[in-house]
Amino acid sequence: MRAHHRTLLLAGLLTLIPGTARAAAAPAGLHPVLATLPGNGGTYLLGGWQDGRWLTDAQTRTRMTTGATYTRLAPGAAPTRVQGGRPASLGEPCEATFEVKVTPARAGLAVLTSARLNPQPRPVTALPTRNATYEAAVRAELQRLGLPNPQVNLTRVIRTDLDGNGTQEVIIEASRFQERSGDFPPPTGQPGDYSLLLLRAVVNGKVVTTVLGEHIAPQTPWDPGSSDPMPMATWHRLAGVADLNGDGRMELVLYGAYYEGSGFSVQQWTPAGLKGTPLESGCGV
Repeated sequence: MRAHHRTLLLAGLLTLIPGTARAAAAPAGLHPVLATLPGNGGTYLLGGWQDGRWLTDAQTRTRMTTGATYTRLAPGAAPTRVQGGRPASLGEPCEATFEVKVTPARAGLAVLTSARLNPQPRPVTALPTRNATYEAAVRAELQRLGLPNPQVNLTRVIRTDLDGNGTQEVIIEASRFQERSGDFPPPTGQPGDYSLLLLRAVVNGKVVTTVLGEHIAPQTPWDPGSSDPMPMATWHRLAGVADLNGDGRMELVLYGAYYEGSGFSVQQWTPAGLKGTPLESGCGV
């Protein structure tokens, strides 16, 4: 079964810079989109863009007659060029998930875009994870979700102008799992565990916080012997920020993992809100 993670979360921003939104057209041809799993995981085909529209992974796969050159965007690293082969099915139990072998192979969460595009037309900046304003925003959201005294732990803060309108957005990751195993959360989590992914934006002069992904562990530990459904933990992360279709606006590539699988989805953001795309992939049981 595929693991698709599409829970949404928005948060506001605080800085204004000169600029105007500007639409553009992608170069002709197919522009596949890939994403690499954390650790030593593989690289999945999420879909693509061609002739003014998004394509699913299956639609993109049938149009990829040869390999392609990609720009690899990894957190905290300079963009690099890599070569990708043709996608192939992972097989059971994820026959509908397509993996692409990449050279040189590099481990770690990353987004791969068509090398013919400018994937980051504006700076994407990592900010310090100790920030009282963003810690307060996370604390307020966790309390709103029913966690009265959360231990706030920011793991990643990214600032960029997603749509080119001169207003900076900030994306905040925060999580706490007492029994995390590598790049996967525990099956259910313990009281006080959580994962939160927020995007902060200035909309009509006001800071708005919206949720891109969230998980709060139950305050009472789950009893495996009960008839209650298992409250499965999910770890939400930002895989990358990139212009995937050459229109000058950057999309959000979201990643979610649970103890038996993980997956990616792609969202478009504007001040009016989020809009989903058919770009997604994952593998799990």
